[in-house]
This record gives sequence, C-alpha cells and structure tokens, in this order.
Amino acid sequence: MSTLEAIVFPAVRTWDTAVSRVQTIFCDGYTQKIVNARIAWDGSLTVKKLGTSIFRDRLAISSRPKLEWYRWGRPLGFAVLVGVCTGLAAVVFTWALESFQGFVLGDLLGYHAPPQPSGNPNAPFVFPRASWLVLVIPSLGGLLCGLVIHFFEPEAEGHGTDAMIKAFHRLAGRIPLKVPIAKAVTSVLVIGTGGSAGREGPITQIGAGVGSVVAQLFKLGDWDRRILMLAGAAGGLGAVFRAPLGGAMFAVEVLYSGTAIEFSALGPAFVASVVAYTVFVGVFGQSVMFYLPRTPDPVTWLYPCVFHGAHELPFYFALALLCVGVSFVFSEGFYAMHDRVFRRLPIPLWARPAIGGLGVGLLVLAGFPHVMAGGYGWMQKAILASPDLPFRLALVLVLMKILATCLTVASGGSGGLFAPSLFVGAMTGAAFGWGCQALFPHFAPPVPACVLVGMGGVLAATFKVPLAALIMVSELTGSHDLLVPMMLVGAVEMTILPGRISLCREQVPSFVDSPAHLGDFVIDVLKEMRVEEVCPLDRRPVVIREDMPLPEILHIVAETQQHAFPVVDREGHLVGVISLHDLRTVLAGDGAGDLVRAIDLAVPVRPVTPQDDLHTVLQVLAESHLEEVPIVAPNDHGQVIGLIRREVILRAYDRRVAGLQAGLVPRSGTPA
Repeated sequence: MSTLEAIVFPAVRTWDTAVSRVQTIFCDGYTQKIVNARIAWDGSLTVKKLGTSIFRDRLAISSRPKLEWYRWGRPLGFAVLVGVCTGLAAVVFTWALESFQGFVLGDLLGYHAPPQPSGNPNAPFVFPRASWLVLVIPSLGGLLCGLVIHFFEPEAEGHGTDAMIKAFHRLAGRIPLKVPIAKAVTSVLVIGTGGSAGREGPITQIGAGVGSVVAQLFKLGDWDRRILMLAGAAGGLGAVFRAPLGGAMFAVEVLYSGTAIEFSALGPAFVASVVAYTVFVGVFGQSVMFYLPRTPDPVTWLYPCVFHGAHELPFYFALALLCVGVSFVFSEGFYAMHDRVFRRLPIPLWARPAIGGLGVGLLVLAGFPHVMAGGYGWMQKAILASPDLPFRLALVLVLMKILATCLTVASGGSGGLFAPSLFVGAMTGAAFGWGCQALFPHFAPPVPACVLVGMGGVLAATFKVPLAALIMVSELTGSHDLLVPMMLVGAVEMTILPGRISLCREQVPSFVDSPAHLGDFVIDVLKEMRVEEVCPLDRRPVVIREDMPLPEILHIVAETQQHAFPVVDREGHLVGVISLHDLRTVLAGDGAGDLVRAIDLAVPVRPVTPQDDLHTVLQVLAESHLEEVPIVAPNDHGQVIGLIRREVILRAYDRRVAGLQAGLVPRSGTPA
C-alpha cells in the first residue's frame, strides 16, 4: 500500500462513519435517500455538498405533511368560506321569496296553502279568489321575469340545475356574479306570483355562482373553480331543503346521466353543505321538511311509513314501473313544450314567460290551485293520506302539475324542477297507494309509504340521481325505514329508463364524455382514431432494398424528406427500418461504405396497419425509438403502403380535443 493510500483509506472510513451519524441525527430513521458518501480520487464530493444534500432530504421529509395538508386542507378551507356565503345567500333568497309570496298569493289572491310541516291530515287551506287577478298576477310575474332575462342576464332562464351542469362541463366552472343575482330576482318573481316551480333549482345555481365567484376572486385554477362551484351548489340545496347530506350527494351525482359520480368534489361538498345548513337553520330554525305519521293504523295495526316485508316488494316494483312512465312523460313533455311550442311562437322571447303564466292562471281557474308554486303543503297532505287528496284528484294532479311546470319553466321562466318532481312523485304514489288499498287492502303497502317512495322514484328518474334521491327523501322526513323499497325503485328506474331521458340536457354519460375530464382520457381519445383517418395512404413511401450499398442509401436519404426508410427483401416484404439516427455512425465512412448493405443497418420494427388506433402507433414509436413507423397492407403485412409520423398523431389529437371542447365532434355514447 502506498503512502497516499495509507492516508486516504482511513480518511474514507472515518468519513463514512461521520455520514452515518449525521443521517441518524438529522433524518430520524427516514430512508428517503441513503447518502452513501465516498470521497472520489478527484475530490468531487465535498462536505458542503453533503450537508446540502442532507438538509434538502430533511426539508423534503419534514414538509411532506405540510404539503399533504395544503393539498387537502386548502380546498376544504375554501369550502368553509363558500358554505358561509352560500348559507347567507340562501337566507336572503328564502326570506325574499317567502315575503313576496306571502304578499302576492296570500294578501292579493287570498290563497293559503296547507301548512307544512304538519301532522294534521285535515289541516285547513284556502283557495285563491276566482277573479281576474288569478290570470293577471302569474302573467305579470312571467313578463317581468322575461324582461330581466332578456335585457340583463340570459343565463337566468330555466331551472338552474342544468345551467350549473353546463358550467361544470363546458365553462370551466365560470359563472359571472350577475348570474346568481339575476337568478334570485327572476325566481322570486315567478314562484312568488304562483308559477309552478321550486326554489331548489334556483338556489342550486345561486350557490354554484357563489362558489365560482369565490374561486375567481382568489384566482384559483379551472379544476378548483369547478370543485368550489359544486360545493356552493351542495350548500345551497342542503340549506334550503335542510338536507345537508342529500344536497352534497345531489351536487356530485347530477352531473352525469350514467352511474358516474364526481367523488373528487365530495369532501368540499360535504363541508360547504354542513356549513351552509348550519347558517340557514341558525336563522330559520331546525326542522324536517315533512312530518310523518308515527302511530299505527287502527285497522291493520301497521306503521304507515315502514317496510313490512317481502310481500310488499311486488307492489313497489309496480310503483317503480309507474314512476318510469310518469318520468318519461314529464321529461319528454317538458322539452317538447320548450322546443316545439314556445320556441316556435311568433312573439318576442321576453313575452313567452307571460304566456306560460297565463296558462297557469287558467289551470287555477279550472279548479287546480294545487299546482301553484312549490306545492309543499299538498305533498304534506299526501304523506298524511289526507281525505282532501283522494285517488281521482291525486291522479289528475300528476298531469296538471306536469302541464303547469312546462308552462312556467319551459316557456323561458325561472324556477326549479326539483320541487315539481317531488310533487309529481308524491301524487303518483298517492294515486297508486289508494288504488292498491282498494284492490288489495290486506297486502298493499300503506298510502304514506307509497307517497314517499313515489317522491324518491320520480326525483331519481327525472334527474338521474338514485343515491341522492334516496338520501334526500330520508332527510326530508327524518326516517330511514323505507330504504329497501326506495333502493328497489331506483335500481329499476336506472335500468329501464334510458340515460337521455332526463330533465337535465347538459348531463353527459360518463367522465370521458365531459370536457372537464378530457385531459384524463388522452388514451381514450387516441383509441377512437384510426391510422387511415389521419394519415394519407395514396402516396407510397421511399423504400430501400436489403442489398443496397451505403453510398446509394445516402444518396436516397439526401433527396427525400422521410425520417425513416423501410427496408424490403426481393419480394417487397418489410424486413426492418433504417432511421437517420442509425446512419450517423456511418456518414463519415473511410471507403468501406460499399461493404455496408441496407440489411446491415436495418432495425426490426413492428409495423402498423390502417385499422390500428393511434394509441397503438404511439406504443410502437416508443418501443422502436423512431419518429416514423411503416404502415403495411392489412391483407399482406409485409407490403409497405405508407409511413406515419409522430407529429401527425399529435396534430390529429389536438384537432380532436379542440373539436370535443367546441362540441363539433360527437362524444362517445352520443349520437352524431
């Protein structure tokens, strides 16, 4: 051993010991990175570098929990803010609506709906006075609504939920501040004057607008803005309906007509919904929306809102089929009225809601004031199996409420379809329950149970929210005793009713169909495109014979623009590919080039066919490290008919994504 080695080797061992001790002290047992310090002969690793490395590792380890907290805590913190703002917006909107509605419907028209919640099936009510005001007031409300929408904010038209869905999928969660303001004003005008609509759709859009505005104020990204928009929608619905869990589930489930759920927004939606609900009940008090009868029937001794056994399942299955039919009529009738009736009327857009209001007034004069506003009091009577809602009246009210809602909202008015769906479901369940009690008095489920299951069934079918409907009906009534029949009804409806049959046109079938998730599904987009769609095959590429010498190869390469050159045998079948990269090693030849043949330079490569998708082509390009790969005939995999380049695939992908975002290219699962 030399003198130098005798000095250096003990120093290395001493250095290793020191490093180990430093790791033990500073890294606390973490194995994020094992610093194995060895002093090279050139002295490249210094004490300073080692200390910097250890400090960086220690910093990364200690900051990881902070980064995780930032990742998850930040959106939840914003959700709290959104919940507070949405809860206050719900308080103001509800107070304004109830005050205006009490003055117009109560003081001017003399209409007092049944109280809700109430445990009295014979609770009193007063029908509106049959006068010219019954026709004028709903028409005037529709006219004022149309003027605000036409001259101030067109996005305030409709039932609100669809606008929220559209903002999530196509507008990156952007909702201007004036949209929730206009939505609140127009909804108060329409519902407050007796229009057949509910407050839940408007507060969903108002809450979504609040969440979007908060995200824009803090300059958050597109995805965070979408999440906070859903959190605001959940908060608004959970507060007004006093159903925080149902509101959160509705916001993340209503986006898709299939079985997809936006689980990434569930946490912020929960937080915002709970906070908004707390703010709302702090002002208006905590209570359930509907009171349930709790005492058993004096004749059958059965509790009215409880599942009593498997013998009731056939009845609930029949009720599910009935709800499917009613939901089909409601959804198709609504958009038929919108597209084929009001859109074709030769009158200004701002005047059409007034025509719808006039139609509602005519229904009231015809003896059906039950259809005015949300109809919560009449739903309460149906739940109590009140004699004021016998079989025939309940059956007629199903059709009258659908017609009144179409007149109010499909004409261009502003109001929600959530409460009308519950009303239609309640009357469907009441009619079904009364009919079954008359035919099978000892086997049929009680009328109140049918009413609740009908409410959840129609809501689930018309909005494609089976889970949210089940949870929300349970929260509205404070009871979970009908989960089994509601699960059955929801499953039957989602199986039978097509996804396109919905009150929300902006819903998409799944994640891959949403522009919000296009970046997550690059492979899916590429798999939808074929080689023959993006690469012209009318011009044959330049090929090289396997016995061609290097000088001839270089001459051909210099005269063409290709990046890869297929090498073929005497029969013209592909044996490999020569790339420009492969030629670099022989470009500076010293005269031995004539001895090098094409077969010596050819690299085997897996060819593609015109029917292969572009994802497969990208895989081949990655495996071969080429910029171009040969395309062979589908019936003869050795015959080269073209070349496809990486940049061609990228341009095709950009065009397809741009078309999807602009709505010019049909998405999978939708007709062209």
